[in-house]
Amino acid sequence: MTNPTTDLNVAILPLDIRQNDVDSNLCAVETAIAGLKPNTDMIVLPEMFSTGFTTDKKIISSVAESNHGKTITRLRELSTKNGIAIWGGFVAKEGSDFFNRGFMICADGSIEFYDKRHLFRMGGEREVFTSGHSRSPIVNIKGWKLAMAICYDIRFPAWNRNLNLKYDALIVPANWAHSRLYAWKQLLIARAIENQAYVVGCNRSGTDEFGEYPLEDSFAFNHWGKEISEAAPSGILYCEFNAAQLIRDRERFCPWRDADKFEFTDN
Repeated sequence: MTNPTTDLNVAILPLDIRQNDVDSNLCAVETAIAGLKPNTDMIVLPEMFSTGFTTDKKIISSVAESNHGKTITRLRELSTKNGIAIWGGFVAKEGSDFFNRGFMICADGSIEFYDKRHLFRMGGEREVFTSGHSRSPIVNIKGWKLAMAICYDIRFPAWNRNLNLKYDALIVPANWAHSRLYAWKQLLIARAIENQAYVVGCNRSGTDEFGEYPLEDSFAFNHWGKEISEAAPSGILYCEFNAAQLIRDRERFCPWRDADKFEFTDN
C-alpha cells in the first residue's frame, strides 16, 4: 500500500448543462478551465455532462458516442494542453448497448472508463442503459489513488467499500435532484467516513425534467466527513486533498484493518 506524498488541488464544476447540446457544453468546460485558479490539478464534471441526463431512447440514440467520439477527443485535448486531469461522465454506445459512462482523463492523455453499475430504476434508467459489471479502476494522479462512482451508485456501500485502502478519494459525478438533497449529502458523508477517503460529489446546476439543481448542491468532504470545499464567484468549488493529514489519521485510527472481506457475484 502506497500513500500520497503531495496535496491535490481539485475544482468541481457544477455546470448548467444545455440539454443535448454537446458543443455548447464542451465550450462551457473550455471556458471554465481558462479561468481556473493556478495549480489546479484536476476538475470534476457532472454525470452525462455533455448532454444532460435523459432516459428518452430516441434522444440517447442521437447523442451517444464512442470512446473516441467528439466529447472524449476534445476533453483529452483540453487535458493535455492545460496539464490538468478531467473526470466526469457522458452517454456511450457500444454496438446496440448504451452506457452511462464515466471517464477519467489524466494530464498525460491516458484515460480509463467506468460504467455506472446501479441504474436509477425510479427514473427509468434501467429500461434504456446497460449496467456496468466492473468495479471502478483505480487511477493514480500525483500519487493519489482515485476511484469513481456515479450518482445512484453511492446508495450501495458495499460497491464502494475501500478494502485495504485501495483508494484515497472517491469521485462522484451526479445528476441528483434538489428534492433529494438530504440523502445526497448524507450518503457522500457516509462514504467518506466509512472508507477513510476524500469524497467529491459534482452535481449539475440549473433545471431539467427531473427537477432543480442549485449551485450549492455539489460538495467535497475529507476522510472524517467534514465539508472542505469553497465556492468561487464563478460557481466553481475548490478543495484540497491534504496528504499528510490523511496518512497521519489513517495510521492513528485504522478501522479499515478490521473490515470484513467479501466478493461480488454478477447479477
